[in-house]
Amino acid sequence: MDEVSSLTVRLLGGPSARSDAGEIALGPAQRQAVFAALALHAGQFVSRKELIDAVWGERPPDSATGIVYTYVSALRRALEPVGGPLVATRAGYRLDLPRERVDVHVFEAELEHARAHRRTGAHRRELESLRSALGQWRGSALDGIPGPFAETQRARLDELRMSALERQAEVALRLGGHRELVGELTVLVGRHPLREGLHRLLITALFRAGGRAEALAAFDRARETIIEQSGLEPGPELLSLRQRVLDDDPSLHHRDQPERHRPTTAVPDRPSLFVGREFELARLRRHLSALLTEGRGGTVWVDGEAGSGKSTLLAEVLASATSRTRWVTADELTSAVPLNLIADSLGGEALDDLGGTVTELCADGPRVLVFEDLHWADEGSLLAWQRLHRLTARLPLLLIGSARPLPRRRLLDVLRSELDGEIVSLPPFDAPAVAALAEETLARDPGRDFLGFAAEYTAGNAGYLRELFAEFAEGRETTTAPHSRLASMVDAQLATLSPACKRTLTSAALLGSSFAVAELADVTGREPAALVEAVDEALAARVLESEEDRLRFRVPLVASVFAANTPPAIRAVLHQEIAATMAESGAPADRVAEHLLQAGDELTGPWIPRWVLDNVRALPAGPAVELLHLLSRQRNLTEEQHRDLAGELAALLLPEPDTASSGPAQPWCTPLHALGRVPDRTAPRTS
Repeated sequence: MDEVSSLTVRLLGGPSARSDAGEIALGPAQRQAVFAALALHAGQFVSRKELIDAVWGERPPDSATGIVYTYVSALRRALEPVGGPLVATRAGYRLDLPRERVDVHVFEAELEHARAHRRTGAHRRELESLRSALGQWRGSALDGIPGPFAETQRARLDELRMSALERQAEVALRLGGHRELVGELTVLVGRHPLREGLHRLLITALFRAGGRAEALAAFDRARETIIEQSGLEPGPELLSLRQRVLDDDPSLHHRDQPERHRPTTAVPDRPSLFVGREFELARLRRHLSALLTEGRGGTVWVDGEAGSGKSTLLAEVLASATSRTRWVTADELTSAVPLNLIADSLGGEALDDLGGTVTELCADGPRVLVFEDLHWADEGSLLAWQRLHRLTARLPLLLIGSARPLPRRRLLDVLRSELDGEIVSLPPFDAPAVAALAEETLARDPGRDFLGFAAEYTAGNAGYLRELFAEFAEGRETTTAPHSRLASMVDAQLATLSPACKRTLTSAALLGSSFAVAELADVTGREPAALVEAVDEALAARVLESEEDRLRFRVPLVASVFAANTPPAIRAVLHQEIAATMAESGAPADRVAEHLLQAGDELTGPWIPRWVLDNVRALPAGPAVELLHLLSRQRNLTEEQHRDLAGELAALLLPEPDTASSGPAQPWCTPLHALGRVPDRTAPRTS
């Protein structure tokens, strides 16, 4: 194994394999595609069929098996000087190589390290891991390698790289590197003009470097470019950043020490639109009334997923008490600063004497302290929040905290479980609340069907509903792939998921309304046991939910966003592969048809016409007709297949000519009915 341990594989750039003796020749492009598939599954068996699919997809040549055998034989000879790590068995082929010798696996491992440091607030270590990860790149991923597998991996890895670049800049900005970042971010924005996160970082870096005018000019360029290239306005975060620059928002300035924090007095404006939540509103107003009329303190904890409307609810409740309210919001960037939230809310003096500072504050009358997004708060601030909770028993102080269920933190769970105040949980919007929101938001009646679609598509998430209604009001098609603002909202709310979990969810999104772990394993090419960690993470995050022995996305919109991460051409190929696997395993016809319909106009698999003809009568009429229509437009059909498909379509669409209710058949129907009288394909065939 000493020779093997000297082998290094580079795929983040032009593919190469090197040993201590020098470069190893990998041969022509398709042979490199076989090698890349093996290297990306280092230590795992890859079947011959998987290699054929990786190189040619749905249309392999008749000699594909022999070609793959030849490629593998040539690769084995090339790798013999480094210990012969390419193993062939009946199960397939395996490249016996430690994963740390393949740059893609090093890149992904460093991203995992960065994510672990991010969870603990160790931002300098996170930055080191991100730089190490990005240091693996020498060019485009799998550059020059052909085939659908390489194309899918290239898109996945490029997206991971861009996310890592954004996060690296975000952390460097948090650590005070704004001056050094301006040049780097300017280059990145030029290369990737539609990534709003890069624009936001550049504008913030310019502002912190003292260039307020430059920051506003950067915003103007960003908005102009985004509108020109996408036809859409920038998202709300980028639009609001311009106003924050104009207002010289203190939170935009870099802060090194918590002592520099001054108390935050700003309270969000009362929402211009508020519907639903009557029960929760009444509970919170009872606490506010007890504080203002009786001087009775208390604690309220507001639970809800991202987009559920926690901030809107609190702004509505506290609109009448803004002069007595202090409102601070935790965020991921400032979570590494000890006691950051306390300093923001009460000033630096509270770090030395929390009880005395709050007692003095309440001496002037009842006070409300709001701490939003406690899931991002640093540990010191959470412990101080617990002390503030105890002070509400003797002071006219209403303490309000809000948090999402994720990211899960043990201390946060302990605080919530031991709280003797009131917990207000925000459920999804029900049908009346969805209808009320639509009535207030839209200038026209969207109709019952659209309201039903919206409620199901968003699972009643208020934030998603508002954005969906906004897109509907702008005349956009809302039943197709999510538009950029809605997709960006989903991406931002799921930012804490690991790359491995997101990768698994991208594959799962192609499996339809529900799926089994075994089906997910088929799509990802991984053993079910290898998927457990990613699936458990998705279940814990409530992205997925279990349904007996199957899984499904809790919010269909989220599934659509993950599905859209796969390019349409690749998506069509993958849906046909999934359908083929299901058909071979005897899955119900309607589930196979679901994937064939998702493939759209690209029903190129040679097995599809026969399967449809054999199973069309087992399908509901709607999917059957749609599938027959799609298939009849394909160019690779024989004359007999065209005739049989037309016959099945006629049998489904036309009334029987001899039915009493239909009256005499029209002359033009006669040939079509004759065409529709195709033999029962479930009966035994005679030769």
